[in-house]
Amino acid sequence: MSFRFPGIPGAGRWGVGLLLLLSSATASRAQAPAECTLALSGRVADHESRADLPGATVVVLETQQAAQADAAGNFHFHLCPGLYHLQVSFIGYQPETAELRVERAVVRNFQLHPDAVLLRGATVQGTRVAVPGPQPTATLSGQALQQTRGQALGEALQKISGVTAIQTGPGVFKPMIHGLHSNRLTILNNGVRQEGQQWGQEHGPEIDPFIASRLTVVKGAASVRYGSDAIGGVVLVEPRPLRDSVGTGAELNLVAMSNNGLGAASGSVEGNLRQLPAFSWRLQGTAKRAGTMRAPGYYLKNSGFQEYNFSAAVGWRKASYGLDAFYSQYNTQIGILPAAHVGNPTDLVLAIARARPLETSGFSYAIDRAYQQVRHDVVRLTGFVQTGTAGRLTGTLAQQTDFREEYDKYRPRNDNLASLNKPALSYTNRTSTAELLWEHRRWHNLTGSLGLTGTYQLNRYAAGSRQFIPFYTNTSAGAFWLERWQRGKWLLEAGLRLDRRSLQVKRGDRDSTGAFFVARSRFQYTTPAASLGATLDPTAHLTLNLATGLTRRAPAANERFSDGVHNAQYELGYDLVPGNGALQPETALNVSLTATWHDNPRLNGEITVYQTRITDFIYQVPILPPVITIRGALISWQYQQTDATFRGIDVAGTYQLAPRWLLGAKGSVVRARDTRQNQWQVFMPADRAEASLRYSFVERPAARYRQSYVQLGGSAVARQTRVPDNYAERDYKAPPAGYALLGLEAGTTIGWGRLPLTVSLAGTNLLNQRYRDYLNRYRYFADEMGRNVTLRVQVPLAFGR
Repeated sequence: MSFRFPGIPGAGRWGVGLLLLLSSATASRAQAPAECTLALSGRVADHESRADLPGATVVVLETQQAAQADAAGNFHFHLCPGLYHLQVSFIGYQPETAELRVERAVVRNFQLHPDAVLLRGATVQGTRVAVPGPQPTATLSGQALQQTRGQALGEALQKISGVTAIQTGPGVFKPMIHGLHSNRLTILNNGVRQEGQQWGQEHGPEIDPFIASRLTVVKGAASVRYGSDAIGGVVLVEPRPLRDSVGTGAELNLVAMSNNGLGAASGSVEGNLRQLPAFSWRLQGTAKRAGTMRAPGYYLKNSGFQEYNFSAAVGWRKASYGLDAFYSQYNTQIGILPAAHVGNPTDLVLAIARARPLETSGFSYAIDRAYQQVRHDVVRLTGFVQTGTAGRLTGTLAQQTDFREEYDKYRPRNDNLASLNKPALSYTNRTSTAELLWEHRRWHNLTGSLGLTGTYQLNRYAAGSRQFIPFYTNTSAGAFWLERWQRGKWLLEAGLRLDRRSLQVKRGDRDSTGAFFVARSRFQYTTPAASLGATLDPTAHLTLNLATGLTRRAPAANERFSDGVHNAQYELGYDLVPGNGALQPETALNVSLTATWHDNPRLNGEITVYQTRITDFIYQVPILPPVITIRGALISWQYQQTDATFRGIDVAGTYQLAPRWLLGAKGSVVRARDTRQNQWQVFMPADRAEASLRYSFVERPAARYRQSYVQLGGSAVARQTRVPDNYAERDYKAPPAGYALLGLEAGTTIGWGRLPLTVSLAGTNLLNQRYRDYLNRYRYFADEMGRNVTLRVQVPLAFGR
């Protein structure tokens, strides 16, 4: 399948697909509720047919506020915290009255019984909306999330100010928040802490973003709730709740990209049975394939990738208890740039100095050696029960298995071994996690939760595989307590956590005589965490958040003992460097202040300033000269430890220039210093900014095209000049020049019969700018992606009554 766009060079080859970028939509942020501004909303429907009841009357008896349901049966109020009684009525139906306590934004759906139907107890269903904490939080959902469909998780999250990514070519994006990444970020996939081979900077999260209906980023330490590793922040990948209304629905997403012929198709189908209204189910699957990426002037050889993923979920939910199960499998194969594989130091120097790789190719979907192949399975079981009037108890059990295989460019010289096509690295990581959480109801303006967590993790490599990361067993047990006090315009939050961790390592080594032996090591840590924060709503349009956190993080196995060739580079753990001794835990103190100007007719925005001090900061740096092995000359990396301070500013905002014109902008600045050596920290994000101008077309009654828009956008990234003083002796290539990119996007929703088709077309790097990004490990050898045009189609489907 191919598409051609006149006047757009390079747009002739489209794979089966579509992908995007562009419209820098300002990430929406959930706001802490101000006094008398807690949202109460819901939907009124017929109990038997589930049809909407537009015009139904909803009255808050205590305040005598009244609202009439709109054409879709929806109603909305703003209330103070307290206990209320809602009365819902509609001609031809029996009125219903329900009591509910409003402590946060809540949703309550009503289903009225017709007069002629035998009355049963009224059904009141709702979804709890968590009150955001003091930490700066940003969310991608709705149209902003739809504009990222087809991208990797780490790539999509860059829509949020303060979030960048460590990149390895077009297929691997590892999220970075305020300059911190990898083991310092926690990712929760559908409520399960993602555990796999995240130790590699070229290992992207094994998550299908099509699962999510919302991506939330907590910027800053959230270690009390999510564990001591969450020094830099937390990423929440949240699917939409299982269907709670009778019927069957489906959704199809198609994405196609012109540059590398990427094609992606993702579909889901879900249902709720009339005979078993408590039971809901969902099936979802994604297929994605991309060919050779085109940089300005050449194709980047072996840069294709492919994914095949699926998931299933079932749930049984009653008012006082519920149980749901989830399973997902993620499969990917990603090509590795052959230009990084060279035979000797002279060739390596020449390869880095070239303006373009020596090995280029034409377009192809084939993936040759070297490549990595990953499969990740997740099984989760979650149940809750209301503990009388005191609160709610939730338990979660999860099992994850991560299979990772990495293939070198060159096969073994032995023909028999070469014919087996075995991977050079083959790892299996199995992780079992458990959490028990009790949330108590409001008591004297206090709400809070207590939790217990546990993790048991085994990491093994296959026989015949290189020992890059040794065998290890990682166990941890933790307990935490979070409390929130809310009164009037103030919200205060405090939390404590304590984890006990044990890391047992078994690895092969040789003594001074060359004799082989097995070395066993055991490390135990106690890692406390504490947080304190405050939220103030001085006006209905201004929210101020102050958050502080103190955390201790235990070193990971890779930071201690990584040793050998890995993805065309050589890495060495801290404990294996002569003279280093044992790696120490990190201690981090984080402070952030956020001001949000919201719900205004014209100007809305947010600014966050932060500082994080990390004692015994663990980081990875390139070491000169390169390492010479039988596999050639390789860039060498080592783990080191120092003290570091991170400071920065995130800004995001929108301004309504006119009724149909919206101006958006965002930017971020990070300053990271090595305070022990009094110099700049290596590999930090450069200053960056984005701006967009959006025009929304007038909506006409009964028009076939709705929600139509055109958006012009641009982004600029400065050259990273804040590097260590002896940078020429510490890195293989100076930071690349800054760059600016231009993009354009247009979209609409087409009424096709009863189906609303959402279609968008986006172009990125329209001027075909040649550039390299400082955080891309391919920058030593190749340029970034050139001009790209993305087509995206979303088709929602509904079945039944």
